Amino acid sequence: MLLKFLSRLTWFLFLLLCSTPALLFLFSSSAYAKTQSSAIKAIDTARIAVDRSKMEETQRQAAINHLDTAKADEQEAEILKERLATLQAETADQPVRMERLNKALATNHEQELLEWSKRIPADADGETLEQILEQERTIITDLHAQINAAGTDLALILSRPAQAADEIATLRRRIEELSVSIVAQKDEPAALFEARRLHRLSEQRRLQGTLELRLAEQDTATQRQRLHELSLRELRYRLDLHEERIKHLQQRITSRGRYELESLIGQLIKREEELAGGNTVAVEAATVNRKMGEELLQQNEQLARDRAALARIEQARERITVTLSDTRIRLDVGGTSERVGRWLWGERRQLESLTRLKMHLERIRNDLADLRLERVMLSEQQRSLLDIDNAAGALIETPAGADDDVRVDEVAQNLLFPLLRKRTELLALLEPLLQRRISALEKSEQALQEQIHNVQELQQMLERYLLWIPSHGVIDSDWLQRLPEGLYDLIKPSRFITTMELSLRSFHQQPLPWIGSLLLVLILLLLRRRAPERIETLAADTSRIRQDSYSATLKTLGWTLLAVLPGPVMLILLGQLLQGIGNPGRFSHSMGQACMLMALPLLIVQLLYWISREQGLGHAHFRWTKQRREALRQSLPGMAIVVLPLYFIGSLAFIRKLDLAIDVQARLAILLSCVVLAWVLWRLLDVGRLWVIRGVTSEPSTLRKLLRVLLPISLLTVAILALTGYVYTAGMILQSLIASFSVIVMVAIGVGLLARWFLLGERRLALHRFDERRLAAAQVAKESGETIPEPEENITLEQVNTQTRRLLRAIRLTLLILGLIWVWAGILPAITRLDEIALWHVSEVGADGATIQQSITLIAVLLGIFVLVMTIIGARNLPGLIEISLLSHIRIDAASRYAITSVLRYTIVIGGTIIGLGFLGMRWSQLQWMAAALTVGLGFGLQEIFANFVSGIILLFERPFRVGDVITVDGFTGRVTRIRTRATTVLDADNKEIVIPNKTFITGQLINWTLTDSITRVVIKVGVAYGSDTNKVRELLMQAAREDERVLTEPEPTCCFLAFGASSLDFELRIFVNLLSHRQEVQDTLNARIITLFAEHNIDIAFPQLDLHVRDLPSELIRSPAPAIKSEEAKTDRSL
Repeated sequence: MLLKFLSRLTWFLFLLLCSTPALLFLFSSSAYAKTQSSAIKAIDTARIAVDRSKMEETQRQAAINHLDTAKADEQEAEILKERLATLQAETADQPVRMERLNKALATNHEQELLEWSKRIPADADGETLEQILEQERTIITDLHAQINAAGTDLALILSRPAQAADEIATLRRRIEELSVSIVAQKDEPAALFEARRLHRLSEQRRLQGTLELRLAEQDTATQRQRLHELSLRELRYRLDLHEERIKHLQQRITSRGRYELESLIGQLIKREEELAGGNTVAVEAATVNRKMGEELLQQNEQLARDRAALARIEQARERITVTLSDTRIRLDVGGTSERVGRWLWGERRQLESLTRLKMHLERIRNDLADLRLERVMLSEQQRSLLDIDNAAGALIETPAGADDDVRVDEVAQNLLFPLLRKRTELLALLEPLLQRRISALEKSEQALQEQIHNVQELQQMLERYLLWIPSHGVIDSDWLQRLPEGLYDLIKPSRFITTMELSLRSFHQQPLPWIGSLLLVLILLLLRRRAPERIETLAADTSRIRQDSYSATLKTLGWTLLAVLPGPVMLILLGQLLQGIGNPGRFSHSMGQACMLMALPLLIVQLLYWISREQGLGHAHFRWTKQRREALRQSLPGMAIVVLPLYFIGSLAFIRKLDLAIDVQARLAILLSCVVLAWVLWRLLDVGRLWVIRGVTSEPSTLRKLLRVLLPISLLTVAILALTGYVYTAGMILQSLIASFSVIVMVAIGVGLLARWFLLGERRLALHRFDERRLAAAQVAKESGETIPEPEENITLEQVNTQTRRLLRAIRLTLLILGLIWVWAGILPAITRLDEIALWHVSEVGADGATIQQSITLIAVLLGIFVLVMTIIGARNLPGLIEISLLSHIRIDAASRYAITSVLRYTIVIGGTIIGLGFLGMRWSQLQWMAAALTVGLGFGLQEIFANFVSGIILLFERPFRVGDVITVDGFTGRVTRIRTRATTVLDADNKEIVIPNKTFITGQLINWTLTDSITRVVIKVGVAYGSDTNKVRELLMQAAREDERVLTEPEPTCCFLAFGASSLDFELRIFVNLLSHRQEVQDTLNARIITLFAEHNIDIAFPQLDLHVRDLPSELIRSPAPAIKSEEAKTDRSL
């Protein structure tokens, strides 16, 4: 009795304790409801006061905004209060819920499944089982949704503490700021002041509610975490239970269907045997029914396989969904710790290939299309069997060529009727099977699409974060203790013995692959022995200019490849054989994969070595310098002996995916490889070694020195990453660096082959010109009897024209960029992590007038700098490249090409500058005012410069003159030699270059003598004495014009008698010449000829004469008239 009383008392106290928070909340809610009600009433009262008050419209709008915001804050505060109450109620109910979940987890899984299966009738038909199966699927779908929701809630709980501290501190600071009473501003209306006060109070209450909710969440985080974890366990337990139910149902459905269909097939076979030897039509119908029964059985078995595949796909989808959720949680909670890094790298290794998933999805879609087509054909068969009589008649119809009347075999018809009815039943059974298969495949398609989406999202997340997270610890005393164990794991004899035994067993069982591989390697080795001789022979052909051809280069390349193939081919074949004898994940299989990975580096190293041989491809064909060839031949063997085995060890460790192998073997391989490669690059990039260009006298030391420092430092940085625990990161970067080396070698070979092709083309042109010069020299020698030396007929790559060299540089740069992007594509997504590092913030006004804070991240700064640098490079090189590669092949004159390239250069500069500064936070909305002010200032200060610039653009597009035209402007006459955006250069007759500002051409008068036609008119004015024969004068002038061959006959010359002058009869001879340079020459010749003709025909050239009439004479002259008059005549003669 006492125990019963104590038990009831304990329950009463427990319920009282659980209900205390709820009771307290009821009292507090009542008080808060009164507070909120009064606040809402105060806001409504203030709104009425604002409407009635007399204030400016801007003040009224500001007051209304304050009140609307205050009301919204009050409503949000009410929502926060309800959420706090819900949280407190859930916390109070948590013990009961956890007890219930623990009881659910304590149930016996197998016993419950057994009891459930007993409740299903043993004689349940297939349709009933299908309905139960569909119900279970619905339950599983609901459980998946609940698991996802619980996982999201748990992730939120786990990630909240990392954000709660800063948020709580911010809330408290803001609440303290709002607790200070506000003071009315000068001349501020009372209604506006009241609106501001209510706004602050409402905001304070909202923030207070947020603070209380965050504190409650922080206090109950641990309890809620345990509850959600327990809830997730219970949901997954139920999910496992229902999945087992589905498996049980599918087995029963398959077994029952198989039993029923096998029985049905037995009946159909028996019926077919009964009809054997009888009516042919009936036997064929029975055979069709039997085959249809067999198809039913096949479809039933395939349905079971489709449903099993659906279950696997759904499990994989849920597994990747859970992994994605766990990854987010670990990144939010664990940050960049070593444990998180190991877990993420483990998930990355287990991540299923997207290519394989997409291929699986494509197969499912193909199967779906086939099933849908089969169902359409099944419907057609069912429609044809709606009328059994017509169907039977069609089967036993007499073939064409018999009597016109249809003869029907009554016996055959009686036999066909039951067979066709049976076929109708079979089709009715086949239709739901096809529909279920279609349904299963549609669900598989949907689940697989979701899985692919989750895999892509997880892959992007891993690529974004993995390189920034350490995968192992730093090298310390613990690592040194593991070092002997890790090295012994590499050379453990038992593994190699097992591999040898498996290889011998495979050779005895299947000798052909081993023998075939050995024979192939032996053949390649025999061909390799002939390679040096053949390469030297082909090199000798290149020294004979007339016999040199591109086929020699291709043959040399082929023999070079044959010389380097034995080693890589042997590794590939050995890798294939080792993968065939070992299971995936075992040592033999992993060693086979490592052998195949090592084939490409070995191929590149040997290829580069053979190209650098004397008389090899690089010497005789690519014309590499002796210093470069010697440097490669000296450095490559030692580097290959050290780095290639280390590459194999590192690859093997990463393939095996064992933590000890990666931590010790891969880390050591990375460290030693980086040190050796850094030393080799430092030596190769020394003065006068690898970086020597034929035909260049001055060494490009700046770039060489920069690369000589940066490349070794990069490799040593990778080594430091491996030392500090970023083993996977260092491995990926080192692999990308080695792949980049392969890309550089392949690009060098490809560009060398292309340059060789261009060289031979230029050489053919040079030889053609050489032959012409030799023939001309021989002709001159024959005529003069002198011996003239033959010109040099050799031409080197450095003598190839500038356009070709630029094109080769552009091709080389393009191939390098594309190749390096392809190599580093796996690492580039990690750079987006820099988007999380904010360097500074900028403010921007949004469309609604609100101020928006935007962060300028590190990746934005890097992109901005990259865009600005590429703008400079593009502005300097891209227009020229376009002019060479595109515009030079189009019939556009030089001025138009210059106009296009100039505008393109300005477009690149302006666009690149705006985009680059935009990345740095300088938006156009912020720059436009400064740009406008700067433009106005420059417009006044540099008015003439801008006027000339704009005028230059106009001239380049309107083209009133071209380079080579003869123009006259502002008193200057000359030939245009250069047109630029600021000024134009004119070469005058005195061989002086006159720089004329472009504004002069727009604002002044311009004469273009050769714009559309070079024919110009020359006017020669001639005055003859009065009394001359005008017809004769005209005839002589026309004679002089016709005698000069430079005077055009079309338009024909003309002669005009223009006027009676003061002292002469004025004639004009108008002629036309073809070239501008003929104007002065023809004028000089014609003037001389006209004087000669006029003298021969006694025609005088008129000259000015003056008659004096003296009216008054001085008295002195009157006394002595004769001498005075004589003296005056003498003066007059001298004046004339």
